[in-house]
Amino acid sequence: MTDGSTTARLSWLQLQDGTFPSGRFVHSNGVEAWLDHHRSAGADDVAALARTHVGALVGPLDAVVLAHAWDATGADDLHDLDRLLTAHKTSASARTASQACGRQLAATALRVFGSALRQEFLLAVTGGRAEGNQAVVEGAVLRDLGVGRTDAVLGFLRSAHAGLLSAAVRLGRLGPIAAQRALFEDGPFLLEVAERSATTVLHDLGSSGPELEIFSMRHERSTARLFTT
Repeated sequence: MTDGSTTARLSWLQLQDGTFPSGRFVHSNGVEAWLDHHRSAGADDVAALARTHVGALVGPLDAVVLAHAWDATGADDLHDLDRLLTAHKTSASARTASQACGRQLAATALRVFGSALRQEFLLAVTGGRAEGNQAVVEGAVLRDLGVGRTDAVLGFLRSAHAGLLSAAVRLGRLGPIAAQRALFEDGPFLLEVAERSATTVLHDLGSSGPELEIFSMRHERSTARLFTT
């Protein structure tokens, strides 16, 4: 038999699995355009870029909102956080990636986890009555599944880190072993970012990764591309 905490951990692993159809891996978040511009970039450069993505963009913005979404007691709080996160997304590409993944996650979670979830906000997302940023949706879903706040934040950050490295692998610019090594070696870094994200108040919300944001904007105008963003 499994207790509630074990069941929650299994749900957490399922949600973080690369086969879970949340749409995360169709977005490169600017990496495709960045690699096209930096033709000589090697494994160390890509690993550094992944840390910048997590430490300067995802950690102080999306992961902070996810932590507060986990704390939210009702749908009104989630709607407020959703609008706040959209307001902090400076490019159309960033908003597209966040909201497309959030809508897909909401729809999939409702079908997979069903009655285990408080459905009001998720139905608003799937019905087009909320923007449905991924961090807000994921925080709400994980809370309902009994996943702890720390694990929720850490899993989100690791997925963002792995997603960027995975994009570089699929673009033929990073080997799979190098990607796995970067994931392992950056474990302590992810823990540090998760701790900061989990303790940041909304008043201090923000991000600072201008280089990737610029290349995300360039990606929007590219006519030949593999990834959506």
